[in-house]
Parts: sequence; structure tokens; C-alpha cells
Amino acid sequence: MPNSNRLTDLERDALAEIFNISLGAAASLLSEMISDEILLSVPSLKLITTEQLNEVEDLTDQDICAIEQKFEGGLGKGAALLLFKKKSSLQIVQMMIKDYVSIDEVSQFEKDALSEIGNIILNSILSTLADLGSMRIETQIPEFFVGQYQTVFRENFEKDVPNATILLVVIDYSIKGIDVKGYIFFLMEISSLKDLSQVLINKLK
Repeated sequence: MPNSNRLTDLERDALAEIFNISLGAAASLLSEMISDEILLSVPSLKLITTEQLNEVEDLTDQDICAIEQKFEGGLGKGAALLLFKKKSSLQIVQMMIKDYVSIDEVSQFEKDALSEIGNIILNSILSTLADLGSMRIETQIPEFFVGQYQTVFRENFEKDVPNATILLVVIDYSIKGIDVKGYIFFLMEISSLKDLSQVLINKLK
């Protein structure tokens, strides 16, 4: 009998393809914004628990920037987060403002620029999910956070979806020859994640 608390290989592959489609659309929009091509790797996905947050990749004890997009509707209630390490976020902002200022001067633009990037990427994902599933998804105004990874997550995100399963999507960007790693966290109930995977599975039948 399938474990209802885990994704099957087919469900995982379906979710990966959904994120691949939506991130491709986001990359096109961002490429237009910076007038340069953005290359994305195929995203890797895994389910983690809140207890495993401290074990994620190399984020432990790192200073990060995060953009959160809360949503509700056909997927239930949840939250999507885009995280970058602080150093990576500064590199991205510098690319966006065409290298007119030095990396030391870029912090004053950081919040607005990263919020816009997060808005584009997260809305692209949610819009794709809504379109594929022919469902309604309502979003709130994105919020921006900066600080140490564990502290930001504990103080701002864990309470948003108390019974959430966390889907971690890791993506590698290449912009102007500079590689940047981004982390997308989807906080949703496992039943909603399974329903989402079935959207694509059913379309391919």
C-alpha cells in the first residue's frame, strides 16, 4: 500500500516537470528584465520535515534573503518561499542594475530588486499551477526577510502552515557566467502536494 506521507516516484517526477515548466517561464521574464540570458538547471525536489530544516544543503548558519508568497485556494492554504544566500543575492542585484554601482553600494537596492525577482518567480510557479489544474489561487502581497537561515525560518515561516510538509526545490541559475543557487520552499499539506502531482499525471494519460 502506498505511503500517504510520501510521494511516489511518478508523483515526484510530475512535480519536477511542473516546476521545470513554471521556472522556465520565470527565467524568460527575468532574462527580459536584465537583457541577458538566464540558464536554469533541472530542479531537484525532496520532501523534508521542519526538523530537517537545519540539515538543508549548506544553508545552516548562513545569512540569507527570503521572499515569501502566501496563497490559498485550490491547493489549500500554503506558502512559497524563495531563498538566496546573502552573497548570491547581492550578485543578482548587481546584475540587474547593469553594474552601474559597486557590490558595496548595492545593498540599498537589494530589498526592492529581490522582492521583484521573488514576485516574478513565485507568481510564475503559482500561475502555472493554477493554469494546469484549472483552479483558483489567491496570493497575498509578498514579504521580504533577511537574517540567519534558521532564525528567519523559525520566526516567520513555520507558524504559517502548522501541519505542512515542506517541498524543497533546489535550482541553479547561470547569469552572465556567474552560477547562483536558489532554494524554493513550498509549505503545503502532503495531500495537496499529491493532488498537485495528479494534475500533470492526469493530463498525460
